[in-house]
Amino acid sequence: MTDYRTLIDAETWAFIEKTNSYYPPDTIDYTIEEQRAIYDRMCREFFAGYPQGVTAETTVVAAPTNSISIRVYRNAVPNKAAMVLYIHGGGFILGGLDSHDDVCAELCARTGFDVVSLDYRLAPEHLHPAAFDDAMDAFEWAAKTYD
Repeated sequence: MTDYRTLIDAETWAFIEKTNSYYPPDTIDYTIEEQRAIYDRMCREFFAGYPQGVTAETTVVAAPTNSISIRVYRNAVPNKAAMVLYIHGGGFILGGLDSHDDVCAELCARTGFDVVSLDYRLAPEHLHPAAFDDAMDAFEWAAKTYD
């Protein structure tokens, strides 16, 4: 059997172990709300802050069927060649604007691109294709705004 500890560097293992430390073995049996609370707590504790020169503004975009909260990250030295639409992880069940806040800020800092993160509707409260519709609406807003 492969010993994965020999294939992954120590820093990555530390990240994996820290992540796993937030989740009890029976997390799968928790309610969605309880799982979200664990995930949100973990993300808050991983938050490293914004890199120097990055600011963020949260606003609401009116879409055809829904209003979508977005957060726009801007660099003090912008690169107008492109922008990034960031659709956070969480399996369409977990996460939001705050869960990947510092990830988006870091993307902005390293590229100079504006980064637009969206707070799409989560399942199971909102069935498929709600999250996809929100992502498409945010994409269309970004395409008009950054054209």
